[in-house]
Amino acid sequence: MSTITIALADDDLDFLRSYSSAQGMSAEAFLAQQAHNLRGQLRQPLHPEVTAATGIIAPEIAAEDEHREALARKHE
Repeated sequence: MSTITIALADDDLDFLRSYSSAQGMSAEAFLAQQAHNLRGQLRQPLHPEVTAATGIIAPEIAAEDEHREALARKHE
C-alpha cells in the first residue's frame, strides 16, 4: 500500500473528517474507498442511451465558434 500527502483547506479537511466519521470510518479510509469506487465506475461501459447521444454534433461543426457567434448575435 502506498501513502500520499495532500494539501487541503482547513474547512475541507474538517468537513472530510466529520463526514467520514459519520460514516464510521477514518478520512483516509473514506478517501481510499472513494478512489476504489471511482476506478470501478470508470471501468463500466457507458449506458447505451449515453452512447447513442454521442456524435449528435457533427465533427465538422466548430461548436465553440458557433456558440460564440450565436452569443454575439444575441447581445448585439
